Amino acid sequence: MRKKVEETAEKIVKSIPASDNGAGVLCTTKSGQKFQISQNVEKMKFTLWKVVDKGFIKVKIANSPVDLYDFVPWDK
Repeated sequence: MRKKVEETAEKIVKSIPASDNGAGVLCTTKSGQKFQISQNVEKMKFTLWKVVDKGFIKVKIANSPVDLYDFVPWDK
């Protein structure tokens, strides 16, 4: 069973919030797009960010980083 994944609006932030203080994972697609998964240790939430020129765009929030991998466009 899949865990709940929250959708978020597209907004560029200059840096990942300090509350996301756990280990992170950088994902790179075949076309070179970069996505960062950050972790909020206190809330045990994981956030998928699209890396863009001026910062990051929040894509999804989930209870597990594994739930976020499906939202990375690996083949694009």
